[in-house]
Amino acid sequence: MKRWFRVIIISVFAVAAVSLVLIQFYQTRRTFSINDNMFNVGVSNAMESVIKQLTEETSQTAILPATAFSYHDLDSLIGEELLLNGIDIHPVIGLYDGGQRSFLYCSDAQMEERLEESPYRYSFQPVGVSPAGQLFITLYFPSAELFLQRHSNIYVYMSLVLIFVVAAMFILTLRAFAHQRKLDTMKTEFINNMTHEIKTPISTISLACEMLSDESVAQDSMSRGNFIEIINDENQRMRVLVETMLQSAKMSNKNFKLTPKELDVNEIISRVAASFRLTLANRGGFIETHLEADPSTLFADELHLTNMLYNLVDNGIKYSSGAPHIVVSTQRDGNRFLLKVQDYGVGIAKEDLKHIFDKFYRVSTGNVHDVKGFGIGLNYVASVARLHHAHIKVESEPGEGSTFTITFTSR
Repeated sequence: MKRWFRVIIISVFAVAAVSLVLIQFYQTRRTFSINDNMFNVGVSNAMESVIKQLTEETSQTAILPATAFSYHDLDSLIGEELLLNGIDIHPVIGLYDGGQRSFLYCSDAQMEERLEESPYRYSFQPVGVSPAGQLFITLYFPSAELFLQRHSNIYVYMSLVLIFVVAAMFILTLRAFAHQRKLDTMKTEFINNMTHEIKTPISTISLACEMLSDESVAQDSMSRGNFIEIINDENQRMRVLVETMLQSAKMSNKNFKLTPKELDVNEIISRVAASFRLTLANRGGFIETHLEADPSTLFADELHLTNMLYNLVDNGIKYSSGAPHIVVSTQRDGNRFLLKVQDYGVGIAKEDLKHIFDKFYRVSTGNVHDVKGFGIGLNYVASVARLHHAHIKVESEPGEGSTFTITFTSR
């Protein structure tokens, strides 16, 4: 995916996310305003009904003194009418004498100042009620804001959920772009490294064949034997390389199964070690084997166990800056079979240790970047260990080498 296209997609998502936040903020405020208006209408309708009922009652009973007025009935009537209009909070109620500028009644004396400032004031002058000054029924709702918020919360929650979903999708998209870019880079590096890996043995075999076609070399049995051995080693190397790629691809299939049988692991190690002796000798190195496991049999897949060993030894040789020194050992610990491959090479930094079994991952510190490989060998090793229900552990220090320990549980 081209960079300009990624920039456009990210920009569109960013604009959409910001727009949604602004729209939801506006809609939330608008909803709160609508609920506030509906609340005011509900209170007005309730009080209109209350005043109408009180006026009719006082007209019929001809109550004269204000003290004969039932304030308890006033509280009950207002509460009932508010509920009928969808308002389930009870206000502080006061009966205010406009002429005397004082309250004839207040359901909560501590709230008189709030009642005087309240906008919920309704004129009330029942027939025959004294004093003659204008009376007002005044309401104050201490929890009106909470009431409005409660009725608006559903919209707020929906807005938050939508914003969260958009933000999550935006982050996931960015991660997908980053992952895709990483995969593209890894794919390119894999193709380049694989081409180089296969090209090298082909060139070596081609050169060896060219030398063998020379009559002077063909007549020298020792030289001819050396070149034939080189061809055989390079052919073996290329075979394992191709086999590793093919088997790694097969292992990605969930239906992949091993073909286990009883094997002599010490014998397999001896064969693998022998195949590397010429390569190690050419670099001035050597390989040791300490095959102490007794019995040395293990129920495993021969092809994959052999390839796993080949990859571990080859990895140790490639990541040795000087003359390679490889040690392969086996041990028995009860029903556990321990297989160790140790090298004294450049080692692995701590930040790379947790990634070395990732597919296509290659250590990129020091001079390791110049090492041939395509980042699939150790991933294959880990896959083989997993399929054998074995545990693989790596111990490494930069400059001191690495030790791979694979623990199998015997059946």
